[in-house]
Amino acid sequence: MSSPDLLAGNRFRVLRSAGGAPETFTFLCIAQTKTLTQTNTFEDATVPDCDTPLAIPNRKSILTSRGWSGRLAGVADAKRFQDLQADANAETPHRYQFLIDKSAAQGGGTYTGAVFFESLELTSQNNGLVNFTAQFRGDDALTWAAAA
Repeated sequence: MSSPDLLAGNRFRVLRSAGGAPETFTFLCIAQTKTLTQTNTFEDATVPDCDTPLAIPNRKSILTSRGWSGRLAGVADAKRFQDLQADANAETPHRYQFLIDKSAAQGGGTYTGAVFFESLELTSQNNGLVNFTAQFRGDDALTWAAAA
């Protein structure tokens, strides 16, 4: 029996586009909690059995759209937090990359896409560290590229 090769949390990282040609991405080191959610939307129809009209109809689901979103959270570093603040204030999306840091044979690669920030929250309690939480939505397709 073979055991799964579990992915350590530091092998799933978020990177922010620094632009340029070719495009480069920089590690968003303040994001300690990362969530990437892919969503399919369906339209349902009730389909009767044409050969047995008295039978209870079955649901038929038709894929109508795909979407993606996510959440980032961590400890705020005032200088590094400025990029997130700029992205939250922007009227255009900014490109991010979600890295699974393994070889292609081990399932590694990147998800890349543009995001709009829906919310950006700063919190602190009892004079402790300032934390942030960002909720984002993907704009257009999320693309997967296997590791080189």
